[in-house]
Amino acid sequence: MFVKETRVKRSGREYGYLQLVEGYRDGKGKVRHRVVANLGRKVALKDSGQLEALAGSFARLDPPVARTRRSVGPLLLVEHFLRELAVKDTVDGALPRSARSILSVGEIVNALIASRLCSPSPLYDVAGWASGAAVHELLGIPPALLNDDRLGRALETFAVYSEHLRSQVAAGAIERFGVAAGRLHVDLTTIGVAGAYEHSALVAKGWASDRRVARQVRTLQASTPDGTVLYSRPDPGNAAELTLVGACLERLLEIAGPGLLLVCDSAMGQPKTLREINDAGVSFVVPLRASGGFRERFLKDVGHAGLHPVRYLPEREARLAPKLRTRFKGALRDWEIPGSDEHPPLKLRVAYIHSSEEATQVADARERALVKAEDALERIRNGLGGRYDKTREQVQRRIGQTVGINITGLIDVTVATRDGKPTVTWQRNQPAIDTAASFDGIYALATNLPGRITAGQILRLYKDQQIIERRHRDLKQTLKVRPIFLHNDDRVHALISIVGISLLIFGLIEARTRAALGEDQQLPGLLPEGRAARPTGRNILAAFQGLGLTHTHTGIQLDRLTDTQQQILDLLEIKPPWPTQADPAPTNCGKWG
Repeated sequence: MFVKETRVKRSGREYGYLQLVEGYRDGKGKVRHRVVANLGRKVALKDSGQLEALAGSFARLDPPVARTRRSVGPLLLVEHFLRELAVKDTVDGALPRSARSILSVGEIVNALIASRLCSPSPLYDVAGWASGAAVHELLGIPPALLNDDRLGRALETFAVYSEHLRSQVAAGAIERFGVAAGRLHVDLTTIGVAGAYEHSALVAKGWASDRRVARQVRTLQASTPDGTVLYSRPDPGNAAELTLVGACLERLLEIAGPGLLLVCDSAMGQPKTLREINDAGVSFVVPLRASGGFRERFLKDVGHAGLHPVRYLPEREARLAPKLRTRFKGALRDWEIPGSDEHPPLKLRVAYIHSSEEATQVADARERALVKAEDALERIRNGLGGRYDKTREQVQRRIGQTVGINITGLIDVTVATRDGKPTVTWQRNQPAIDTAASFDGIYALATNLPGRITAGQILRLYKDQQIIERRHRDLKQTLKVRPIFLHNDDRVHALISIVGISLLIFGLIEARTRAALGEDQQLPGLLPEGRAARPTGRNILAAFQGLGLTHTHTGIQLDRLTDTQQQILDLLEIKPPWPTQADPAPTNCGKWG
């Protein structure tokens, strides 16, 4: 069956009509054509949008020829979670749909999530990827309809409702999979953007993670302890972390419900921020900033003699000999933030923690900085009287550029003048160095958690912050969200929001597999040479690379599954929608075959 254009002349003018034609064979076996339906004038169909709708309908119905191959890969897993979370229905239920649209925004969101998880790359040639993947077979989306213009319009529509839709999908994950949302680890990261964006309110220059000023978008993420990202929101690249966390409190409470515990980084360790989180009815574990004076209070209230061993073993050190492991000590003390006319005093508890590994690293870094400064001062002294070091002021300016702020006060430099020429002498300030060393490895974790709690329990809660750091890495490296090449703020905002939903599914795949497999259990075949490993979102998706399907005269056949693929499907309770190819029959070989 196909569409045929017929030309008709009337009153000296020529008109084009479209007809639906069916091919058949007559009694003698000859191929004949007959008109099934007259669709109408081509111009009128095009102007009304019906022509595009017809093209989309035929694209959905057009079956591939026999022996056509499609790549399935991890799309088999992704489609299961998209369906269980009802992402398409959630999006389409909230967004208006034009009568002329032949692909809903929910379908496009599903396709973009699948593209990000199965073949991550910058948003380019999605139709090309979909044409070689089983997108039509599994998601019901014709690849030819995923052109750039349609994707761009869908992103702009989705951006308006993205905050609400992300929360709905997260709520669906909590309800459908029983995700425990009582504790959330919150942190911000930055995403690089390619392009000028001169008048953008979202893309802005700010401090990136590599300590350089770059054009970027900031992204706040909140993850559960098992690595499921329930909240991911793009924000302006120059926005302050304090402002962004405060703005997300209401939404996080809406997702997680009462009794929420937030674990944040030291950027939240300011008295004003801690009071704001507490007043929102949220519990927290937050490292205090050094500027808040916790070091002085540590020496006054605790001291090194007041620290006691804390039982905590980092996962990366589990295989090390006991003598080589990091040793932790801690002490718990009360801490009160003074009140004001508007607020009463805020009573907290602070766990002072000492880490032997961090103490060693800080001491080594300080020594390297001192040696580097002394070498630079030696070069300055050897060049005195030269072109750029003729006066005392010039020498002082160079020394100010040489001695970093991290060792200010730890080395005393004297610039004098002798016989009209500048001189430089220096020596280490050993008392200041000893004072700085007394704080090596010490940090303070503040909490408003009620009831009995120990310094070790607070430390273990905070150390799980590495979970959200891993998800930052997956956002940028595994899902390859950066760099972003898009035309306007709405599209950038929508794409990052969609990648946030992809990260939610990524975390669910990892968490559900681990939960079904058992705590700390490994899965054979996840690494090269068939080696076993603990399942992660990355190696689970990689285990399905190479899996494909074939269209046959009797239907679709899935490639034979490996033992690892079959075990993952069993753990996730996923049943393939098509039969798999039968195992090849054994062949006789050798002399006695």
